[in-house]
Amino acid sequence: MKKYIFAFFATYLLSFTLAQHSTTIGLLGCHVQGRPAPSIEFFADVLQPDYAVWLGDNVYADTESDPQYIQDQLNVLAQKPGFQKLKANTPFFVTWDDHDFGLNGSDKNYIFKEESKEIHRKFWELETKVPEERDGVYYDEVIHLENGKSLQFIMLDGRFNHDSKNTLGANQWAWLETVLEKKVDLRFIVCGYQVLLPHMTRWESWAKTGKERKRLFKLIEKTQANNILFLTGDQHTTEVLRSQKKLNYFSYEIMACGINQTERPGRAPNRVLGPDLTLNSSPLIEIIWEEKDAQILFKNYNADTQEVVSSFTFRLSDIGPKH
Repeated sequence: MKKYIFAFFATYLLSFTLAQHSTTIGLLGCHVQGRPAPSIEFFADVLQPDYAVWLGDNVYADTESDPQYIQDQLNVLAQKPGFQKLKANTPFFVTWDDHDFGLNGSDKNYIFKEESKEIHRKFWELETKVPEERDGVYYDEVIHLENGKSLQFIMLDGRFNHDSKNTLGANQWAWLETVLEKKVDLRFIVCGYQVLLPHMTRWESWAKTGKERKRLFKLIEKTQANNILFLTGDQHTTEVLRSQKKLNYFSYEIMACGINQTERPGRAPNRVLGPDLTLNSSPLIEIIWEEKDAQILFKNYNADTQEVVSSFTFRLSDIGPKH
């Protein structure tokens, strides 16, 4: 009898622990370094996320003449109030987009792409995650949480090998297949521009690179990768998209960029939240772990008022292959 009582309380305590445990992830990007960025301070001092994802255009460092200019703009970011505190207390996961790669709309033909890669590796302290010989800044990391759950951050590079028909390049596609085969409880695929946007717009997206998006979802199907959530940037709004019916995998995409700027939003027929045009937005994902499922809350805060201005909630069990 005592054995069954012990087993009951052990199960209860595990359930209670998982229910009480949450993981938070801050989203940052499209940051104009010459303007105040109260969102960085708000993340560092108030929200204090467990992890922070930099989605690209982390600074605007466009140059055709001197890669030192890229370094100089990153140095401006480093001096922003709250940046060093956030960096000291919160693990960073970082990718880039065209403006911090080096030039608006830049791709594999950008003249300073190798210099830019080295600046990126060193500033964001990615030397051990991004090998010097790698053709881009892509990497992944698996985090094992105290409650026994695991997260995977897959940081794609959509610039170094990008052209009108290619998004990632051959080496990155081969690498992506291997990392998608890892067994985790929730994985984030992070790219500097939108994946689930179904049509071409004036902004960058996977829809502009031929059949690459279809190739991505075929790879997801091949590897049987589970529980994928897309995190993207580029546009200066906050929104949530859901996958279209024609895709064989149901997921959501959180685009949360523009932490100190906004712009006129584009049209997205598969948008389920937004567009949120809050100027000093501070987007936060909260994962509430439960015994059989997890609840995923996306909340966008206004750093000026410290209030939630938009939100969206779904379950981990909502994501996966369509049957």
